[in-house]
Parts: sequence; C-alpha cells; structure tokens
Amino acid sequence: ATGSMDNTAKLWDVETGAELHTLSGHSAEIVSLNFNTYGDKILTGSFDHTVKVWDVRSGKCIHTLMGHHGEISSTQFNYSGDLAVSGSIDRTCKIWD
Repeated sequence: ATGSMDNTAKLWDVETGAELHTLSGHSAEIVSLNFNTYGDKILTGSFDHTVKVWDVRSGKCIHTLMGHHGEISSTQFNYSGDLAVSGSIDRTCKIWD
C-alpha cells in the first residue's frame, strides 16, 4: 500500500503490480499508512487532521477518527489490532479503540 500527496492511498498486488483499490476520502495528503497484524485493515493519517481505518478486501472506509487539531504525523495499530494510536503536529497522541 502507498499513501500519496493526491489525498489517496492505493492497494497493490505485490505479485503482479496491479492496483487493487484506491482509498479515497481524505481531503489532504496522506503521510502515514500501516497495516494491522492480520493484514485485513489499513490505518491512514492525513494532513486533514483525521485518521481513517480501511477494509483491505473491499477498499471501503470503516471508521474516520476525528479529534486532533493539527496534521497527523504518525499512525500505528497495536499488535492485536484492537487499538490504534495517532500522533499529530498539535503535540498530542491519541489511542483509539
């Protein structure tokens, strides 16, 4: 998966190089992107101050996490995948369940 300055992320088939999904929904650049441990969800962080959780199979947004007052600089799932953490230019980190 790749995040981009065009406000989208893309999922790719690593064997064929084919694009599987374009993840659209952010209104600014995506600067952080992570898979969960099981590989079935993706977390994206954007300069639009939001974090989104995506379903890998469908390419659909499952949740939009709002609460930061600045650009998102980092995102990560915990190992079990039931929590996510985000860091922001607003000098806060948030834990999401």
